[in-house]
Amino acid sequence: MEVLHQQLLESVVVQESKLKSLQEQSEQIGKNLLLIGEPDTSAAFDFHNQLAAAQLLLQIESGDASFRIGWLREYMAKNY
Repeated sequence: MEVLHQQLLESVVVQESKLKSLQEQSEQIGKNLLLIGEPDTSAAFDFHNQLAAAQLLLQIESGDASFRIGWLREYMAKNY
């Protein structure tokens, strides 16, 4: 039982680290989107769309990581 508890604690730490990294990456993409501004060429528009899509995917992954952290903490609170 103690081994499982330790594994759960380690999972929370890993998920928190992943979440922080995803948030930092999303922040950086947001800054890049601001630097691009309003695209005026097709290449700039394509790049803008690629950044926006990457940011959206990072936000989805961040939400997933947040959910996992919450679920793991709730499980540990109820069972340990």
